[in-house]
Amino acid sequence: MKRSRRVGRGFILMLGVIVVPLALNMLFNSYGALTVDGALRMAFAAVAGQTVAVLSAMTALVLTVKRGYAWPAIVAFAIITAVVVGLAVGSIAAAGDTLLSRLDLIAEVNELNA
Repeated sequence: MKRSRRVGRGFILMLGVIVVPLALNMLFNSYGALTVDGALRMAFAAVAGQTVAVLSAMTALVLTVKRGYAWPAIVAFAIITAVVVGLAVGSIAAAGDTLLSRLDLIAEVNELNA
């Protein structure tokens, strides 16, 4: 009988909270001149990365509960999930503010060039 491999909670947490958001930000960064398309792309990449972070933290918490870990582990992952969600919400709000400031900067530059 072949035993299936379980994916670890820590792996899901590290992949979803650090690796995927960082990869999205690097992949969709505007390395050239700042344009409206580039600013929108960077903002959406930041929001998508933080959404993945929230979902992965919640998945790790659900796996902790479902697999029957002890109460201290459940409480620890609940605290980790709460921290990730709080930081993600703040990061999403900051992405919106950054998008607005970039769009204002683009409009100012276009006005000066006209």
